[in-house]
Amino acid sequence: MGLLKVAASALGALGGAIDTTLSASWVDYFESGDMSNGVIMKRGNKIVTKGSKNRGDENIISSGSGIDVQENQCMILVENGRIVEFCAEPGRYTYDASTAPSLMSGGNKGLKALAESIGQQFLAGGQRTNTQRVFYINLGEIQGFKWGSGNITFDHWERDITTGQPVWHIATTLMGNGVYSIQVTDPARFFSVLGAQKAGADGNGMITREDIEPQIKTEAIAAIRQGVGQLSKLRIPYTDIAANELQLTKDVDAILDADWEEARGISIFKIAIGMMDADENSKKKIEKYQETKGYTDPSMLGAAMGLGQTEAMQTAAANSAGAVTGFAGLGMMGGLGGQNNIAGLMQQGQAQMAAAAPAQPAGASWTCSCGAVNSGNFCTNCGSPRPQAAAAKACGNCGFMAPDPENPPKFCPNCGTKWG
Repeated sequence: MGLLKVAASALGALGGAIDTTLSASWVDYFESGDMSNGVIMKRGNKIVTKGSKNRGDENIISSGSGIDVQENQCMILVENGRIVEFCAEPGRYTYDASTAPSLMSGGNKGLKALAESIGQQFLAGGQRTNTQRVFYINLGEIQGFKWGSGNITFDHWERDITTGQPVWHIATTLMGNGVYSIQVTDPARFFSVLGAQKAGADGNGMITREDIEPQIKTEAIAAIRQGVGQLSKLRIPYTDIAANELQLTKDVDAILDADWEEARGISIFKIAIGMMDADENSKKKIEKYQETKGYTDPSMLGAAMGLGQTEAMQTAAANSAGAVTGFAGLGMMGGLGGQNNIAGLMQQGQAQMAAAAPAQPAGASWTCSCGAVNSGNFCTNCGSPRPQAAAAKACGNCGFMAPDPENPPKFCPNCGTKWG
């Protein structure tokens, strides 16, 4: 009961009209028909064309019958409720009951495992005496599943405005929604768990997205909630979650792997985020932190003061009492040290950033007077300083170390002070 692929010269285009001459030479002819709009499994259509010999029992597949397999499909031949033949490689085939099962997996790991269990026994002869049916399983993306997360706890990370590195986080409450899609990755498992109950009836044996959604929706949403929480490990702000949909899909698929793929033969294919936003309380906490950061970061505070003075100058220019009066007031403010305070704060902020900057690389190796070869600034054998390091110079204003001690810059690249 194997499948023999029809020569390519006789095929014609897959998915189009069946060649009349070719189909008439088959006893029966089976194809999947339309499997769009969320159809996951259905019974094969038995085609009757002009001149066809197809007049047999609907539950018997005669030797010499034709079977069509499209892209992203798995055809399974079920005998008395048990899979005895399958094919996941696209093409047109002739069914030969006198040969051993062909078992063409198309690289599917679940079908490869099933092939080992089917064994090598087969029944020779033309007409089968048992109940046989052809079913098709859709291996493509099945879309249209919706999710809504409810409340999710997420660590929102704030980044340094200069370095872009995550520096502080706060627990937030998020709510989101979107859609996800699934894929049958183990058709044999899917059939045995969800499809077999449909295979015994004389109907179309159809399973659609709507049929399985109630069963998997709760598990999918729980996994998505957990996957969103795991994105906290990336140290990103919650506003960047939508940009990490691919990572979310991987995380959720890993969470559901045991429950879905191993138990039902399906996996998450893609998750799309329609909306992901923090609740009002979380937004207020983030806003409060950002405002506080503006008063604790010297450079940000200096910038704010500078902006305030600029706005004051614009107001002074429009002073109804005369611009001279307005600018006189600004001159008094400057006399009180306003400009010096701003410059001092900016300089202090630059010094803090310089101190937080990563250390300069040690450079090439050097040989100490004791004979030890080193790569750092001090000998690992006797503790003597590296000769070049001893001559290093630092900025007298902010302490910035020259990258090349033997050729220091004319002006400090950190604060602009003339190198001393």
